[in-house]
Amino acid sequence: MPAELNDRRTSPATKTAERFPEIPFTADGADAAAYEALREACLRHAFLPSFRHGVLLDIAMVVPEDEPALAAIRRLTHQEVRRFRISEADYDRAIAHLEASRRATPETDSIRTEAAPPSRPEAWDFFQRSAREIAAEIVALAFSAGASDLLLDDQEEWMDVAIKIAGQKELLPPVDRANAAGLLRAFKEIAGLSTQTVTTWQSGAASFPMPHGRRADLRIEITPTVHGESLVARIQDRQRQLERMHRLPFTDPRHLALAQACLRQSQGLIVATGPTGHGKTTTLYSCLGQLDRSILNIRTLEDPVEFTVPWITQIPVGTDTGRSFADGLKSLLRQAPHVILMGEIRDGPVAHTCVEAVDTGHLIFATLHARDAVGVVSRLLDLGLTGRQIATSLLLVVAQRLVRRLCPHCRKPAAPTTAQERHFAHYQLPVPTTLCTPGGCAQCGGQGERGVAAVFELLHPAASDDLTDAIGRASRHTFNETTLRKRWLALGGSSLVREALLLAGAGEISYAEVLKFERLPPFPDE
Repeated sequence: MPAELNDRRTSPATKTAERFPEIPFTADGADAAAYEALREACLRHAFLPSFRHGVLLDIAMVVPEDEPALAAIRRLTHQEVRRFRISEADYDRAIAHLEASRRATPETDSIRTEAAPPSRPEAWDFFQRSAREIAAEIVALAFSAGASDLLLDDQEEWMDVAIKIAGQKELLPPVDRANAAGLLRAFKEIAGLSTQTVTTWQSGAASFPMPHGRRADLRIEITPTVHGESLVARIQDRQRQLERMHRLPFTDPRHLALAQACLRQSQGLIVATGPTGHGKTTTLYSCLGQLDRSILNIRTLEDPVEFTVPWITQIPVGTDTGRSFADGLKSLLRQAPHVILMGEIRDGPVAHTCVEAVDTGHLIFATLHARDAVGVVSRLLDLGLTGRQIATSLLLVVAQRLVRRLCPHCRKPAAPTTAQERHFAHYQLPVPTTLCTPGGCAQCGGQGERGVAAVFELLHPAASDDLTDAIGRASRHTFNETTLRKRWLALGGSSLVREALLLAGAGEISYAEVLKFERLPPFPDE
């Protein structure tokens, strides 16, 4: 055999070609939904997703031997990546086709907030449709409206039907008494619950198919009441939640930079606070999504598990499991984790164990119920922690609220009142020339509002020695929230009210949403 032929057969280029043979590829072979979710990375690293399911991602790549690009894709997707080679010409043609299709259709990430929601019916048609079909219709309406919860409550002569959006209850048409039992039975059957009893508490889960290939996952709690039963269902869009984990939810560059800096730390306590249903768990999971699971052992303790993630070990706790948060956390600390997500800090023993975990080199994520970021310090003092323990372990507090976003198609501008001008001036903000109020159009189903926006305030105790010392000297009997809040604001902190005013000034939300954060209505008109 000629030497030069032998050299070519054993050269690195030849070995690479044998390992990754070139395969003909067209846009039909690409996963359009995965491309939409990974578009920026696809353009940056010259690849196209061909199959995505669970922890597996198959990609067609122009340069499959580009290991740094492959590592970046794995960090972004948290999936096991298999690759094959395609020609640059095939890649360019497929990209051109996908981009043309993308311009012709709404973006996948905007489906729930941008697609016009179904109109509210005047009544539920039990004559033409079965109870299961009505159940699916109610869930679809709640899902498309971005509701966090669905509520069914038996009354004496009818059943109340309601959804909760941004913490606010919104009534839908009631169900007559003759059909109420059948509707509840339909939900029970779908969730695999007993239909024979109405006198005990029951918990279950159900899933309903939605448009665009999505699913509404429901966590259902049924409770006996004086007139029958009450059903409360927490609504989750698992696919959307997983997509949200690819990025942090903060739009303010200062908030984003601070969160990214804290997530680079190897130990500390990161707490999310806010009312139930306002996205605390979603925010914490988006933080987990920024961590490198290839080198970090990440585990969660939740009551219950809100939604499953393929690359995290999730452990349910609570009365149904026989495991408490405190026992579960102590057990986890013997399993050498790097990162632990706690569903909630509910009592003193859990709070002390979290501090001990931070002291031994762990990064802990948890939720805690408090009014705002500074209120978390007060709450931890009430749970028995010392000021010094809080100052040395608390890395970041994220307080958040969801507010109802105005429909951009029908919002109505109006000149601000004197009281509103004084409110903006009080927070050292420029007074906007107009503020917007809800309208009503076909795009928003006549509601005047579409979807929700998040409002955040972030407290970083280590922002200054003065702030750290103030927290370190605090005790349950001497702590003054007002004094600490003033110090934090003087150091550049921005409160929930101020952040909401910024959204109102930009026309994103109504001024009425801002007033939900004030302890008292400010600055009445004279």
